[in-house]
Amino acid sequence: MTTEHETTDTPKPVPREVAWLVEEGYSPIRAWREHLGVTREELGRRLEVSPAAVTQMEARKSRPRAATLKKIAAVLAIDWELLRAK
Repeated sequence: MTTEHETTDTPKPVPREVAWLVEEGYSPIRAWREHLGVTREELGRRLEVSPAAVTQMEARKSRPRAATLKKIAAVLAIDWELLRAK
């Protein structure tokens, strides 16, 4: 039994919309960004990069470094491992 201050190691399920977008060919970064209603411009501003740089990070074949994924995840307020391509 856990108290309200304890956390469990059970990962939260990925929202259905995000899973569907990834199945449709979106990168996890783009799927989460769109699910959360964040524009490329807004994400770029928060990351201090151009919207074009965000587009490159969101490319399906792109493999951003873990440090980059962690920055994006912090901005989107999600666990960075949710952004790792499978």
